[in-house]
Amino acid sequence: MIKVIKAVSLTLLFFAGITFAMENTQSLVLRYFGYETPPIDLYLLILVSVLFGVIVAGIGFIIDQWSLKKVVRQKEREIESLEKEIRAVQEKGRDLVNSREDG
Repeated sequence: MIKVIKAVSLTLLFFAGITFAMENTQSLVLRYFGYETPPIDLYLLILVSVLFGVIVAGIGFIIDQWSLKKVVRQKEREIESLEKEIRAVQEKGRDLVNSREDG
């Protein structure tokens, strides 16, 4: 059911994007501190802006994943170290119990 909802939503979004592009073909000239761009269609400007946002968000997601993997690796090493310490303490405890039973 979720796949159907996703498919319908994506189809409607695609249809909205196509109709938006067909309705907004006006050319714009962007100005910033004396610099001007060549005439750009409005829909193209918005599409490029959205794609740029997706790329920036993707890069941020990748950086987050790398940092989280690094933290997970550090925690795994810490867990291994603590498990070794627990085993060593357990062995000492067994040795102490065994020596009291023998003595």
